[in-house]
Amino acid sequence: MALNETQKTAIANLRTEMLKLDPDTYQRIREDFYRIADNLKPLADALEKADADLGGNAGPLLDEHYIFAQMYDLFRKSNLGGVV
Repeated sequence: MALNETQKTAIANLRTEMLKLDPDTYQRIREDFYRIADNLKPLADALEKADADLGGNAGPLLDEHYIFAQMYDLFRKSNLGGVV
């Protein structure tokens, strides 16, 4: 999906601020971003599958799945991925 001008501006502004950081801080943010990016969706999926594997009515594992699925949706709205 192509970025609109507002998104491009937001990413440019974020990049400008990130470049002001010392290299260690920038790297720590970058690594943490990718650690979350790599694991948030699989966690949500694992919780959903675990709930289904238990059978019966939807339980607390499915409640947790919904929380992490919402977090994933919000995470995808972040501009940080366009910077790091």
